[in-house]
Amino acid sequence: MNKRNFTLIEMVVAMAVMVVVAMIIGTASATFYNAYMRSARSINRLETCLAIDRIFDSLIRNAIPFKWVDDENASRFVFEGNNDSLLFTALRRTYGKDSGAILFVRLLLEDEQLIAEYSNSPILPWSEENEQGIEREVIAKNIAAITFEYAEFDEEEGIEWLEVWEEDEHEALPLAIRMTVEWTDGRKEYWLRRLAGIAKDSTFGQRQQTSTDSLSGRQGRNSSGGGR
Repeated sequence: MNKRNFTLIEMVVAMAVMVVVAMIIGTASATFYNAYMRSARSINRLETCLAIDRIFDSLIRNAIPFKWVDDENASRFVFEGNNDSLLFTALRRTYGKDSGAILFVRLLLEDEQLIAEYSNSPILPWSEENEQGIEREVIAKNIAAITFEYAEFDEEEGIEWLEVWEEDEHEALPLAIRMTVEWTDGRKEYWLRRLAGIAKDSTFGQRQQTSTDSLSGRQGRNSSGGGR
């Protein structure tokens, strides 16, 4: 029985075909991998944005003017609005075994992470004695900087945005809070929500008006329970 060996040309052609097939498989694999990574990044970005939305929709939107007595026996808001951090009190839904309907929250940036701290007891901005029992949650990662701004109504200028909310200069909480997030990849995104109990320019009947008519209307609402 005669055996026929491959010629050099046949071997070269076979190797060329194998190389082409390998290139096609490699290109397809690289394309699939790149598409998968883009999809994963998009999903991760979406989940991160949804996590921040959850904080703004469920907590910041429900921020309320809650007061506590400080060391000098003065009644002050449990609220601290800095340019790079935020401490506030929020109403939340309660269920059978929940501790209560009021939650104290602090948002801050730490190690390129947006951190949310929660407590059922007041987190007092003027004291550190109640810093125990605080739960921490990582909301978002890869953040270069966060910036908070606070909306106030001025009768001459209209709505103005303040970098710091000084309690001594205001008689209520801000009308709205805006947070700017600068990501480590250079992106910049914004979140904005009005606070609970905000009417056109008031919170729970506590914001003063210079107009006699609006003041008398406000007093009438206060006498009937001081709603929104």
